[in-house]
Amino acid sequence: MHGPIVRARSLDSHRYGDVAGNLERGGFASATLMTVKASAIHPTQPAIGRAEVAYELAHYRQKPRALFDDFCKGEGAGKVADFSDASTLATATSFRCAKPAGTHPDAVKSAVIAPDGQVYLTDGHHSVSALRASTPDSDITVSLRITDDLRQLPSMAAFWDYMQQHHLVWLEGNTGKIAPQALPTQVSIDAMQDDPYRSVLYFLRGIAYERPEPSPPFLEFYLGAWLKSQMAITPADTATSQAYFALLQKAAQLLIQASPQTHTLPDAASPTLSQLGQLREVNHKKLNKLNNPDGKLALLYSTP
Repeated sequence: MHGPIVRARSLDSHRYGDVAGNLERGGFASATLMTVKASAIHPTQPAIGRAEVAYELAHYRQKPRALFDDFCKGEGAGKVADFSDASTLATATSFRCAKPAGTHPDAVKSAVIAPDGQVYLTDGHHSVSALRASTPDSDITVSLRITDDLRQLPSMAAFWDYMQQHHLVWLEGNTGKIAPQALPTQVSIDAMQDDPYRSVLYFLRGIAYERPEPSPPFLEFYLGAWLKSQMAITPADTATSQAYFALLQKAAQLLIQASPQTHTLPDAASPTLSQLGQLREVNHKKLNKLNNPDGKLALLYSTP
């Protein structure tokens, strides 16, 4: 017999302002860790911001330690303690994290187990995609924090009903709503669609909005959906670092100038901009830092 269903992240769609009061965890949810091959992880969203992943990969090329730091952090094991030029995520014995895996369970990305026994990631799609792309010739093993064990549900249809009810899945695709069955089968930069608005929100974090803590699921996707209704992103906008900086400037101004009570989706139950951390002024210091010669945009557009 399977264990009880654990409600891990329930968010009342009519009360997004009371986020903390709607995050519920079962007795073992935050500490139930499992290891899984990255190729076996299923996504709960159709897209990622590929520019965000591309920046992380450029960062790893510039500073190899960052790759192992991010991996160890995702394992709940602090930072990397020891690695060399020969180290690779494909060989666990080629590097050493500062602490045992699971020492900091809240740092481990969350996932659920479906009635078919498959694991579905609910947080960390960009992180897993970047780690996989950094080691493309190997199927790396990662730790996940199982927040909901849903194997006792009677069917996958019931599973997807549960996931939608508890805001654990994002079904807005680039051309509209999709069915759960249309989600990609793997979490990776190649398998998932690109959502350029999601990338813009990654770079504007701390500049035009601050993530509230705890944050509602899919916060940047909600903000990205609103931004998409306000402006179009063309290939020319992402062709060069200067064009991308101009895009970020425009998006930041749109976000801070909008009414705080604006809902992010046409649905009146969707969170408002203020509930998702909208700032009233652009942090120009942080924004301009992106465009410095050693800033994130220069690294993003650097030649591999």
